Amino acid sequence: MNPLTVIPVGLMLILLGSLTFKRVNTPVLGHQHALQGKASSIALSGIFLTLAYLLLLPPVYMGVESLMPLTNGTDLISKYFALVAVAFLGGHLSVAYDSPLARRWTVGAPGAVVLGIVATGLLGTLLATEAPNPSPQLLDYAGQPSVRLNTWLVLAYVAYIVAPLIRPAYKDSRKNPLRGGRLASGLIAGGFALSLIRAFTYPVELGATGDVTYLFMIVSYISTAFVVIGLALFAYARKNRTPQTELGSLLSID
Repeated sequence: MNPLTVIPVGLMLILLGSLTFKRVNTPVLGHQHALQGKASSIALSGIFLTLAYLLLLPPVYMGVESLMPLTNGTDLISKYFALVAVAFLGGHLSVAYDSPLARRWTVGAPGAVVLGIVATGLLGTLLATEAPNPSPQLLDYAGQPSVRLNTWLVLAYVAYIVAPLIRPAYKDSRKNPLRGGRLASGLIAGGFALSLIRAFTYPVELGATGDVTYLFMIVSYISTAFVVIGLALFAYARKNRTPQTELGSLLSID
């Protein structure tokens, strides 16, 4: 199995976590509880992630591909949807963790510039690829340098989005008044850190052979699982929180 096949599985896992995350977006008696933010952002993230995944399903891919002026343009659109979804998720978490720096870095002007650069890079690498036939995720052409760069651009963008969120998540894992909240933020910080490591070790991954390749796939699975479980734990922590009169404003993630 090619490492690229991790991407759609990861997207669907994050979507499941996003749907759980949406449950904890309601203010409690004037206080913002742990994971505040606009539900619309997380909903849009889920929608774009779902579309990105659906476009990679062979029947859908071939159908859309027949309408594309560019061979494997469907793969490009799928990646664009994934990038936008990750940006929405990062923006939502930056608000949840009350981090202006992370918000500016993810959905502010710098984030928009980086998104534009990565989007342009994905188009350029696709045009530079000798891919005469449709191939979801360009799997049939994975050995070409342009496809490898194409894959790294996606990994690098995810790393760019999660990098400024690691510190706020880690800080919350130390001081969140809810024990479940502390564990949740710890898992999210760990998952983001693994995503960062995956992007930086991609050159090593390219030279890997045999079973070693699966280690990098496992890193992606673990990273995604940590984030999803962390989001689910926040929902559990809120459901089983102590009375509001005891916690009060401590339900904030500050």
